[in-house]
Amino acid sequence: MMNKNSSGKELPEDNTASNLIKPFKSADMAEIALDSANVGIWIMDPASGQFLPSNRTKELFGFLPEEEMSFEDAMSKVVDRHRKSAVEAIETVFKKRIPLYIEFPIIGISHRKQKWLSVTGGFSSPTASDCYFSGIIMDITEQKQSDLRRSKFIGMVSHELKTPLTALKAYVQMLNNWAKKQKDNFTIGALSKVDKQVKKMLNMINSLLNLSGAEAGKIHLKKEVFRLDSLINEVVEETLFITSTHHIVINPRHTVNVNADREKIEQVLVNLLSNAAKYSDKTAEIEIGCVLHDNNVEVRVRDQGLGIAAADIQKLFLPHYRVESKETEKIAGFGIGLYLCAEIINRHNGKIWAESEPGKGSTFKFTLPLK
Repeated sequence: MMNKNSSGKELPEDNTASNLIKPFKSADMAEIALDSANVGIWIMDPASGQFLPSNRTKELFGFLPEEEMSFEDAMSKVVDRHRKSAVEAIETVFKKRIPLYIEFPIIGISHRKQKWLSVTGGFSSPTASDCYFSGIIMDITEQKQSDLRRSKFIGMVSHELKTPLTALKAYVQMLNNWAKKQKDNFTIGALSKVDKQVKKMLNMINSLLNLSGAEAGKIHLKKEVFRLDSLINEVVEETLFITSTHHIVINPRHTVNVNADREKIEQVLVNLLSNAAKYSDKTAEIEIGCVLHDNNVEVRVRDQGLGIAAADIQKLFLPHYRVESKETEKIAGFGIGLYLCAEIINRHNGKIWAESEPGKGSTFKFTLPLK
């Protein structure tokens, strides 16, 4: 249909979007966009604990749109092994008023199959007492399945690589013993460097194998009673052998026995110390210590390095996550070390977390129960 102006002349049709499409309210557009992206939204009042999920959020947790769903109802659907860490992460966010990002699996009501969800959220104001807490929730099951397939492949390849490296390490030790008998100092020094590189490669391969097991839920513990402070001493000596430029101080150091998997706790300590060295200046001091708190022992690793932004701290313990910046782009890594640390500590019914500020270094802490 042609329009006419005041003099009666016909005007061409205006086919612009503003005339062809009714204007939407911003809230309507946001809801349509989120529904199209298959994303759920939620709002929570920190003061009262009132939880308002969208219909899509309810569906993701296995509830019908017309059903009521509280925060406790949502958490009850989280797989047992992950529920405690998910709740604690949210409690930490509330205490510190920092952004939230967590991933966890849930079990569907009808099909009983495991499904993975990611939750991102934040406060409307970091300081105001009358603010609200809101965010989005997404189904990341396909991504997790893809990660698991990749991890299985990595685990298979890593296992094949480990066999010849173990043999190489044995030959290096035999040659080193021979060189010592011959008092060949040059050969002894060269073999020491070879042995150091073989150890690095074996540590990398062990990390990849452990990643494969962790993502498949197959971290097995061989618990024994041992002195944690003695293990810390050993790990510090080993770290200084590989990274001799850094200055590592053990403080405080309490004598304490723990019942845990010694090899895996050693792996956690090695990861934390090597990260502290990796992200610190060579002249900077690194401090490690263990202290007793009631029925737990707390281990701390503090560095004076780059520091971490609050938005990145929540994601540090996710698989393959690395903080991206100009300072870190030249630092090698797979982004799996901290994830493995978290899985190992969680399997011991402990806690692991980080405290940091950009430019002022970081402190990584974990606890182990004494009973």
